[in-house]
Amino acid sequence: MITTITITFLMIIPGFASESHRGAADMDEYVVTGTRTRHTLADVPVETQVITRDDIDRSPSKNILDILNTVPGINMTLLDDAIGSDNLRSTMRGLQFNEGYGLILIDGQRAHGELGAHGDYGISLNQIPLSMVERIEVVKGAASALYGSDALAGVINIITRKAPREFTTLASAGYSRYEVTDRQGVSANSSSRDTYRANVGLGGPLLAASGYYLHYSYEQDEGVAFDPAKTYRHSVMGRWQTAITDALRVDLGANFGQARRELDHPEANYDREFDTYRFSGGLNYQFGQNRNHEMTLSGYTYWQDFINGYPGFQHGYRDGKVGYDQAELMYNWYADWNILTVGASTQRQLMDYYSINYQRDGDSSRITVDENVTVNSIFLQDELMLFDHRLTLVPGVRLEDHSTFGTEVNPKFSAMLKATPSTTLRGSVGRGFKSPTIRQLYYDGLLRHDSYYIRSNPDLNPETAWTYSLNLEQGLLNDRLTVNLGYFLNDVKDMVVRQGTGEFAVDGLPIESYINVEKARIQGGELSARLTLLDSFFVNAGFTYTESENRDTGKDLPYVPKYTASLAPTYIFQPWDVGASVILTYVGKQYRNTANSQEVDKHGVVDARIWKSFSELFRISLDAKNITNSDRGDGDFSHRMGRSIGLNLELQF
Repeated sequence: MITTITITFLMIIPGFASESHRGAADMDEYVVTGTRTRHTLADVPVETQVITRDDIDRSPSKNILDILNTVPGINMTLLDDAIGSDNLRSTMRGLQFNEGYGLILIDGQRAHGELGAHGDYGISLNQIPLSMVERIEVVKGAASALYGSDALAGVINIITRKAPREFTTLASAGYSRYEVTDRQGVSANSSSRDTYRANVGLGGPLLAASGYYLHYSYEQDEGVAFDPAKTYRHSVMGRWQTAITDALRVDLGANFGQARRELDHPEANYDREFDTYRFSGGLNYQFGQNRNHEMTLSGYTYWQDFINGYPGFQHGYRDGKVGYDQAELMYNWYADWNILTVGASTQRQLMDYYSINYQRDGDSSRITVDENVTVNSIFLQDELMLFDHRLTLVPGVRLEDHSTFGTEVNPKFSAMLKATPSTTLRGSVGRGFKSPTIRQLYYDGLLRHDSYYIRSNPDLNPETAWTYSLNLEQGLLNDRLTVNLGYFLNDVKDMVVRQGTGEFAVDGLPIESYINVEKARIQGGELSARLTLLDSFFVNAGFTYTESENRDTGKDLPYVPKYTASLAPTYIFQPWDVGASVILTYVGKQYRNTANSQEVDKHGVVDARIWKSFSELFRISLDAKNITNSDRGDGDFSHRMGRSIGLNLELQF
């Protein structure tokens, strides 16, 4: 029996006590991911999009994957709203998260694996339940200058709930029944299935200068495979925040979780089991006449014990551990016209596990991975605010020494121009760096994968990219309408691909391996808009056009549709405390494979939520998802989550 335990001592976020240099905005209004310093969303010099707690509460989405659907440039529409949904197809500006192109952070800390990650090397976006999330910050474009490897396409920072200022207790429960669509005209076994969710939390001030928050969540569903498979997750989160003195602050936290997918098999009860552990801590010290200097010392250790597969499984049986250790020291100097950031960090990625292959003739073989990859870095960033803060220039650079690939230098330059009080231009150019994945580099033998074997290649080069973006933000109608229009370009070099070697294993199956051969170019435009009328009617809209090309073959990259669009109106009738929201998404045709021989058809999905608040203490909501029972253009290849109806109850006092 495997238990997933996550214990987190939360990393201090730099700039916490810089309000005297940022104005009197409430702390919730700040974003931190794009520059690692605090800015209001209107003043952040790096293009950033935020999904707030209010956005989450008004959405019919049940997990992080689904809530990201309406972010232009992110393609999640081929994923199901199930906690174990496979993340293989999720992309940011044409590059796949599961292959390590996008960095996933939880409270600023790297995460790995979890439910939905494809294989032992993958990374899931669905790391924690939505009920634990305070907000999600999305920064698109290369962020290697601040975060190092794996931030080539951008960063998604999942920020958990913090200690409330007043004693608060909340509880909620939800139930949904959903259908499973046909695959090649064949109905799934038990095509109507159930999902459950429940959570409870409490927190508030404690002692003179401290606060805490505790949260428990349970999720369960039956998946979308031909046979139902019960998948569930327990999660407990805790936070502790305290000010030792007026100048010294500590943030601590703790999480616990358990994740499994049951299996109807004579030799195994589960085919996915996870133990995840996270410990971290941070000290933030402010000094100087106006406390405009601060030092942040932070560190964390994160590892995950996992089991994938079961004895006899044709994709193999894997058992072991992956994770990260990191320590970082960062200094910020806040001046009226300048913010200087200097930091140094050391990080170790650990991999220690084995995989058993089951061959067609009944024999088996064992391969192992036992590697520690160390990365030492120093980074520098300077935010220059000129002409009465109308122009902000942000040069930055990171020097990274990778134990496998040596030294990499990743520069980035961003700029923001406030042309008028309602017109803001942002642009950036940066170099991204991505190390190959565990499977691509480190297996010491052949790995069975269905009808072929995979061989690692320890001689691979890292992938690099230059990314460019330009964004115009325009406020209209006294800023009740905000429009963002952007262009992006990613040029990737030494992209790693898998191809046949012409060799065969002892049981006759072909062998494939990885090589650096391809260049890729992804470019396109993004348009988003938000309209607010009478503080009761909101409309969010987004549109993305993307051209992707494997420049060696001339083919489109897989899972990159040329067109995606979304429209999400929300109306709140204040006298009755009744609200309704609808999310309409459209996705154009895309390809499933690099040869462009298999297609996913264009498709649309309609979701809706209606809620009623009876007081500040109690709310009830009704969800209808995938109302048209769309197979998301994928009915020839997969069963998908179809139409669902759900009821949610929320209590807070």
